[in-house]
Amino acid sequence: TECEREPASLLWIFVMVGNIVRGMGETPIMPLGISYLEDFVKAENSPFYLGCLHTSTVIGPFVGYLLASFCAELFVDVGSVDAEDITITATDAHWVGAWWLGILICASLNLLAGIPFWFLPKSLVKEGETNEPEEASEISVVPLQENGNNEAKQTM
Repeated sequence: TECEREPASLLWIFVMVGNIVRGMGETPIMPLGISYLEDFVKAENSPFYLGCLHTSTVIGPFVGYLLASFCAELFVDVGSVDAEDITITATDAHWVGAWWLGILICASLNLLAGIPFWFLPKSLVKEGETNEPEEASEISVVPLQENGNNEAKQTM
């Protein structure tokens, strides 16, 4: 007799699509963030800001794991079920932690961290420069090519 083959789960597709979307969101941070820092920070301050950027990329997952550990210790229905009524413990196989609480906390913190960015100007001035526009008092010469003749036109 042949073994019956169970249909394979297609849930891996959701994981793959989720990782692709996450990658599209995370990929621009390092190359664009570093070049942005290099463009808008004084050369002597650049290593400090790059160090802060790299430090946050290391500390972020660490804090995320700590938050996940905290949320996994709480029962999934935290707030709606009395803690004394729960008969199972966090070490039981039937335990479901408050997985949704970490998402709620992170979303709230991201929203709070984003509020100051709404008040930034449309364009930032490079560190050490003024925001005043320079006066265009020089006359520039633009070469024109008409019928094979090279002529020059003065513009202001």
